[in-house]
Formats: sequence, C-alpha cells, structure tokens
Amino acid sequence: MRETTEAQTQHPNPYAIFSETGPFNPSFTREAVRTLFRTLPLDPAEPKPYSDRRMHAALLALSALRPRDEIDVMLGVQALSAYHAAAACFRIGMNSRNPKGDSTRHISTACNAARTFDTLLKALERRQAKPQPPAPAHVERIWTHAPHPSEIIDSLADAVRADLAPPQSDLPPAPKVVWTQQDLAIAEAHMAKRKRDKENEGLDIANTEGILPCGGMILPENPTPQQEAYMGRRLALMYRREYEEGLKKGIKTMPKIRPIRTGDLIP
Repeated sequence: MRETTEAQTQHPNPYAIFSETGPFNPSFTREAVRTLFRTLPLDPAEPKPYSDRRMHAALLALSALRPRDEIDVMLGVQALSAYHAAAACFRIGMNSRNPKGDSTRHISTACNAARTFDTLLKALERRQAKPQPPAPAHVERIWTHAPHPSEIIDSLADAVRADLAPPQSDLPPAPKVVWTQQDLAIAEAHMAKRKRDKENEGLDIANTEGILPCGGMILPENPTPQQEAYMGRRLALMYRREYEEGLKKGIKTMPKIRPIRTGDLIP
C-alpha cells in the first residue's frame, strides 16, 4: 500500500476543481474555463503544443489560487485575464524587431494591467482570509443529477411568466357592466368637469368676469388681473393642442405665436 506523503497532503489534486465530481457545478466550471481561455493571447499560426501548454498553464494558475466558492473562481479568472493582458502588451511594446512607434503606450497599458492583476490577487486574499465553512478543492461531490442549465433557465422563465399572469380566484366572475346612453352622458359630463377643473387649477374663476359658456373670453380693452391670468392659460392650452395635433401629423415645429387685439375671441 502506497503511503501518503506530506507534500501530497498539503497539495491535493490540482485538477479537482475541473472535475465532474469537483466542488463546483460543472456547468459553472466550464463557463469559467471558457471565459479564461477567451482571454489567452493565442496565435493561430503557432504550433498546437504551444497553445495547449499556455491553456494548461492557465488552468494550473487558476487551481493554484485555491478557490473556495464560485466567487473566488470569478475573481481568479479576472486576475489571470489581467495577467494575460499585461503579458500580451509587454510583448507588443518590447518587440524590437518590428517597432511600431508607439511602444510607450503598450508598455504603459501593460503596467496598468499588471497593477490590476496585483489588486485582484489582494482582493482574493482578503476574501479568503475571512472565516468560511471549509470546502477544500479536493473534496468530491456528485453532480450527475444536477439539472441542465437550459432546464434551469426554462424553469425560471416559466416562474416569471407565472408572475405576469392574472391571479386565479375562486370567486365567481363579476357581473358584466352594461352602460346606457344616460350613464355615458353622465360619465362624459363628469370627465369634462374634471378636465375644466384641471385646466383652471390655480385661477381665481369666481372673480373672473366675461367667461363665455364655451370657456372662451372676448379680450376686453382693460382686462383685470384675473382675466389676464385666465386668457393666458387659455392661450397656452390652445398652443399646446396645436402642437400635439402637429406631432400626430409629423410636424415637430412649435406653433407660431399670433398677435391678439381687443375684441378677439380667446378660445
């Protein structure tokens, strides 16, 4: 029987987090790995062993961060993405064989990415320093019965649609309301009164003389302050109605302000 060495105890299987029986849902792990690989500075013309080695190194680096949960994995992917960006920009900025004339810009960008890498590592370290229920990366879990991601999304969509559906009630349906001509006339009169009250809100109607039954007013020679306020409100409503009618016809220009004289009807 092979004895377990101290090094094996301290360093469990580095690939455990990528296992189908690892500590994380395989659907999440696959997406994290896909996101990480999409940030690799791969060269289509390079030999396949080179790109395979670079992807393998990225996986080893992610497992070396010892993520304890999915948030740790996300921070690790962001940190390694910043590292890959720094490495790519350093290569471009320091390539002496093909100078681009903008090496300083690429080197500055690489330094910023390197600082981002360091910041994310410190954020991960601060998070892992907090007490958390232990979930070592080498502990296996069974995910074979976990639902497929599409099944989860479809289930959530059904739940959302259920919230949008009208609530079901055991009460008998309300009787259908039948409006007579008299009911309609009363409703229209009530709505017209509410409209007039809204239009005249803030005006001193009780002390305003000369209001016609249609709501308009003939401009007197010496209008009172109440009449000036009333006619000003009526003119504003008139121009607003004209503007709204113009919008319906595709006209977006403001109505032309027309002069008024004594004796004119302010509708």
